[in-house]
Amino acid sequence: MTEIQSEAASRLTRWANVGERGAAVAFVGREAEIELAIDQLATWRPGTSPRRTVVAQGAPGAGKTALLHEIGQRLARRLPQANAVYRATPWGRPSVGNVLLALAQKMLGASEDAFRITTETITSNGAKADALAHDGRPQSSAPPTLACWDDLETLFGHQAKQAKPTLLLVDEIQRIGDDDETADLLFHLHDQTTFPVVLVCGGLSTAAARLREVGISRLADGNVLRIDALAPEQAEQCLERSLGIMADDVGISGHADHWARQLAPATRGWPQHVTCHIRAAAGALRDSGRLAFDVDNLDDARRRAEADMRRYYEQRLETSRTDAAVVFAVQASATRRETYAEDAADLVDTVAATLSGQRRSGHASRFPDGMGCVQQMLHAGVIAYAGSTTTSPLSVPIPSMAAHIASLLSAEQRVEILRTLGIH
Repeated sequence: MTEIQSEAASRLTRWANVGERGAAVAFVGREAEIELAIDQLATWRPGTSPRRTVVAQGAPGAGKTALLHEIGQRLARRLPQANAVYRATPWGRPSVGNVLLALAQKMLGASEDAFRITTETITSNGAKADALAHDGRPQSSAPPTLACWDDLETLFGHQAKQAKPTLLLVDEIQRIGDDDETADLLFHLHDQTTFPVVLVCGGLSTAAARLREVGISRLADGNVLRIDALAPEQAEQCLERSLGIMADDVGISGHADHWARQLAPATRGWPQHVTCHIRAAAGALRDSGRLAFDVDNLDDARRRAEADMRRYYEQRLETSRTDAAVVFAVQASATRRETYAEDAADLVDTVAATLSGQRRSGHASRFPDGMGCVQQMLHAGVIAYAGSTTTSPLSVPIPSMAAHIASLLSAEQRVEILRTLGIH
């Protein structure tokens, strides 16, 4: 293999592993969601309009993490004086201080040392004081003292008017901790009007409900956003741009737009599937030894992408810790009639009871109770809430995943389950 070929193979290997948690290379779509989040900060005024929190919720692979990062990127262009701080949960007690420290540094433009105080006093701007001991030597600094929101207001409230607008982007918000410090911080970020800070959260379909559990009960209806599949033309555009960037990086001949048109339909617009096809394209090109968007490489890319999607479905099913027959029953019901979490819990018990003795005993630990299984399925993203609350009906967020799970059962099994559910 020549040096050029070796370098190309190395770059394609990186492309074959691209995408953090399903984030595609080129970001496409979600314009309304981005505009809404940034507008909450752009129109912020001291003392008015609290409760601007934005929640973007959806199933795994919907592109929530990518959306949060894109909001941060766009913020710099829309509001050059503004800042973005990204944090993923879960948060424990020590992490609250780190979040407050990051916010204070961004808002006030100070170094970390500015938030360390001596045992004597601090200066009016929060900088470390030069208090001296009796022997003339400086006293040792204490660690950061920002343990809760009240500390931030006490130390720096007088500087709030000079603070820079800041978005706090919190990912996996449904995993937020239950401790008092975390709930207190979230509540004040949501409700305060002193500092120009707006909270933008991403999480599963239970995200808004989780925030309500820790005290954020007043979320504006328009600020709870459901993140679903991209439109067909957006998925194609994302593929075309991403493959074009790959072509420029590696030196691939042919037409990336043709591949994008051919590959896009199989993604069904699901962002994780788009990224899957980008990785598959890179793997096919690398292993063929031909740096060309040709027919044979395209066919191989399709096969690889299909296998990658199947692995993704299996991973989601395994994460749900629920038998395929039970998941199929809940998905079938949610697709064909209005089904709430309580209804699904009853379905779990009904279908689980029909499993053969050996199969049932092998999955006994997977059936703590009907509602427990429903929560496991929600966490895995094989089902979701159709609306922004846990009182809304259930939905099937990824139809292609549901089709794959159904294919794991025989036709006879599917008919029997539907008959048991009264669905014909």
